[in-house]
Amino acid sequence: MGNEVDIFAKKLDKLLDDWPQTKQKLVERNGDIMYQKVLANVDAVGEKTGNLKRGVTKHIGSGGGYAAIRPDYKVAPHTHLLENGHKTRNGGWVPGKHMYRNALSDLADEMQYESQKVYDDLIKSVF
Repeated sequence: MGNEVDIFAKKLDKLLDDWPQTKQKLVERNGDIMYQKVLANVDAVGEKTGNLKRGVTKHIGSGGGYAAIRPDYKVAPHTHLLENGHKTRNGGWVPGKHMYRNALSDLADEMQYESQKVYDDLIKSVF
């Protein structure tokens, strides 16, 4: 019985050793999925200059704990107007296109599936 506990402990140690790299890959993969979806949403808006699309940036946290898709306001300073909507000069309202927000809600299930797949693969590789 002691030998089985040692084997199990070694497998757990391997799992813990492999986790940081696995988490980094998962975060990057989900970041890529979101990035592509935001770009597709920006294409659907049909902006003429292309700055809105060039302004979409992907950031991975320094420890690999998160991925963020956000606008670069130096490239596309008008992004917030299109994303959230804005008033017009005559007092009307232009509704937002929600290119970033809709990408997250559209892909939540797909990113959860990707995460579960990565977790399952990691567990299978160790046990």
